[in-house]
Amino acid sequence: MNIVESILLVDGPALSSDVARKLIAQGCSADVARQRISRSGSNVRRLKGLVFPRNARFLYHAKHEGTEQYWTALVRDIREASPAYGPALAALQARDGVVPLDQFAIISGSPIRQRGQVSSETVLQRLEAVHLIERGELQGVGPVVALRADGRLGHPNFQRVRARLVVEKMLLLALRDWARRLGVASYDKIEIRGETDRLPTFGTFNWDLCGPSYMVPIVRRQKDAPPKPGFLVCDVIAGAAVDEHAVAAFIRKFSLSSYLKNLPPFMPVLMADGYTQEAFNLGRAHGIMLATPKNLFGRDVAVGLATLLETLSKAAAVAVAKPEVIGELFDRLSSIEGADRNLRGSLFELVVGHVAQARFGGSIDINHLIRHDTFKAELDVRRVVAGEVWIYECKGYQPDHLIDAPEVESWLTEKVPGIYGATKGEDRFNTSRVHFEFWTSGGFTEAAIAVLEAARDRTKRYVIGWKTGREIRNELARLSSSGMTAMFDQHFLKHPIAVFDRRQHGASALTDLDINATVPADPIESFVPVLPKRQSRQEIRAEVQAAMAYERSPSGVRATE
Repeated sequence: MNIVESILLVDGPALSSDVARKLIAQGCSADVARQRISRSGSNVRRLKGLVFPRNARFLYHAKHEGTEQYWTALVRDIREASPAYGPALAALQARDGVVPLDQFAIISGSPIRQRGQVSSETVLQRLEAVHLIERGELQGVGPVVALRADGRLGHPNFQRVRARLVVEKMLLLALRDWARRLGVASYDKIEIRGETDRLPTFGTFNWDLCGPSYMVPIVRRQKDAPPKPGFLVCDVIAGAAVDEHAVAAFIRKFSLSSYLKNLPPFMPVLMADGYTQEAFNLGRAHGIMLATPKNLFGRDVAVGLATLLETLSKAAAVAVAKPEVIGELFDRLSSIEGADRNLRGSLFELVVGHVAQARFGGSIDINHLIRHDTFKAELDVRRVVAGEVWIYECKGYQPDHLIDAPEVESWLTEKVPGIYGATKGEDRFNTSRVHFEFWTSGGFTEAAIAVLEAARDRTKRYVIGWKTGREIRNELARLSSSGMTAMFDQHFLKHPIAVFDRRQHGASALTDLDINATVPADPIESFVPVLPKRQSRQEIRAEVQAAMAYERSPSGVRATE
């Protein structure tokens, strides 16, 4: 056994630069230390695919491969020694361990392309090559990037991805509204992610939001020429208080952008639910604006966003037990321009779940993920009662929106047969009668009605039905809760900006909910989440189903050489 093997067996995996320092401390010269490392034998492995600063390599003994000691040392060295890979991992951890694939370019802290720097695509490929992260497919979301590392970095929360993306969209709408109202950026030139196929771009980086600004500190005046604007750039993290490691990815974007000589001045803003004291100090030391929903938009909006995240994460339970939260969310978030339009689809599923269960009984699931052979789908609402299964397609649109024939035909031909096969493939449903219902808050064209009627009349294996917004409103009216009817009138059957007097003490309804919507009192206050309650069987089942809906991409290259 040579001396390098001995060091690794005693001290554990380490960077080649650290091993060299230990050899030098034992009396070797620098050249001899390098030679001993390069000739250390087959039991000393070098991590392939990931090179550290100054060409250092991660070394480990063959006995350590895949062990907890291996992963702990690798994560430690990446976090401490790698300016590109460590922040990217921390940023992914801060977002529940999983993000849509295209958003990795935003969160990674690395540029699209910049001379002398590792690109975000290269960071993704190298972290994937050493199995710290992986690409996959998540139903209802599409291609994603998720943590791997045998769980040493935490487990991805697949169940909460969709809810977090909706809340982040609300945050971006609120940030854009804030920038417009204060004139921080040009009113009609502010871009936010998700509104087009192109990610917002400034300099060599992608951002969640960016827009030109003519504010005095950052605009450039030119003689005999129009002024050149500076830029507002923002990233958001919903549902988490972030530490200094997650903030480091945003600071890296700011720092690398600052090195570019011809780049206009810009104002960087990071938005998160809260910050540890270390994160706050680090951000302020670099001149970053660290914002929270509370200190930028007020407590009502902050509580509304926190509640929205928990509501969408536990949609079925809320639809059955506390449906009044739907109206309260609209109320609290109504000050955000565009919130009503963007919330309508997600919250309409809760309305349908509430109506279906309250009127007709049974148990419901919302956003339930199914798979059968090669078919995959997400069920908006599923109700199970007395040997029958009801599956609802939900479309929350403006009241004047009409579903046309092509959309109905796509549902009937592409989704319904596959969902039927998957449902009947479950042992508990193989003798059940299956019903498919298309519910919309708007209406149907005559052509769409004709297609639905023809399908209903010719189909024998299952039952086809549909309801318009007016018909759903009639079902709500048969329930005892007048508040739900008023909410549906205001947000689904009337114009979204119509003024409607809410019932008294409406805001107090959120207080009675069993929802963790804690908001930090101040951005410099360390955010300590409430300890999670013991999960119910339904919550455990939902997490398992979400994990099962995630498909890993084919294995990539091996990480060792």
